Amino acid sequence: MIVCVCKSVSERQIKACIDAGATSMEDLQIDLGVALCCGKCGPYVQEMVSGASPCCGRSCDGGCQSAHVTTPSEVVVVRELALAA
Repeated sequence: MIVCVCKSVSERQIKACIDAGATSMEDLQIDLGVALCCGKCGPYVQEMVSGASPCCGRSCDGGCQSAHVTTPSEVVVVRELALAA
């Protein structure tokens, strides 16, 4: 699902960056450019960073059915692509 329409950033890309070590909204803004244009994705992205699952609105540690498990190779590729952009 696309989270940041302005920068065409998906939920999967954000999760991959978090898995690769992004720990704050600022990290995701630097890596992916989220919430820098219109800012409408900011609250959703912040929930993802803080550990709350946007799919259900509470911290569930990925227990929701819509949670996506990212493989380590996906994390590396997304992190490299984000940094190259």
